Amino acid sequence: MTLDFSILGTVWPALLRGTLVTVELTAAVLAVATPGGILVALLRGAPSRTLRTILATLSWICRGVPPLLLLFFVFFGLPVIGIKLPPLPSAVIAMSLYMSFYFGEVFRAGLNSVPAGQWKAAEALGLSPARTLIRIILPQTIPAALPPYISHATEILKGTALAAAVSVPELTSAAKQVFVVTFRPFEILIAAAAIYAILDSLLLVLQIYGERWAARRSAAR
Repeated sequence: MTLDFSILGTVWPALLRGTLVTVELTAAVLAVATPGGILVALLRGAPSRTLRTILATLSWICRGVPPLLLLFFVFFGLPVIGIKLPPLPSAVIAMSLYMSFYFGEVFRAGLNSVPAGQWKAAEALGLSPARTLIRIILPQTIPAALPPYISHATEILKGTALAAAVSVPELTSAAKQVFVVTFRPFEILIAAAAIYAILDSLLLVLQIYGERWAARRSAAR
């Protein structure tokens, strides 16, 4: 079989549309799961033992269930109780729920890396808990939390391919539709893999710059 990558010039618009949907889905999940993860991390440290137990149980369940199963539950299961969502919002909700608990563990580890004395010092200065968290504690969690956060972000990017199971027209779905029509699966799949690699590399570049920024910020303190 002779490879013919010239076919990419014809199918590029379809792959580009799929790439844009992949980027949009990744950004939406990060936008929802990041604050969700911070909330989970903070509540895991709440005084209420009952609340901590409930969150620990939910974390164990959501991180233990395959994300595809969560996606099927949201898209196919919720309509049984009268909640019917389009494919893209279903994918955002399912993936955000899944990743919020992973990010919760990341941010909890970052928060635990900050000495407890920081809270007491801020309290002695008369700072409110919210101001202490935003201005003092969270900035110090960035160096510890950033590498695993970016690692999970790359998993979100690659995990968007699961959304093809509910007809979200992301990159993997677009590639499949194209090679079914063109009968050139090898070239199309290589192109799709290259696009995923480029997007993944961009996230890794963000990690490098983020780590440098965090290091400069820590040095300035």
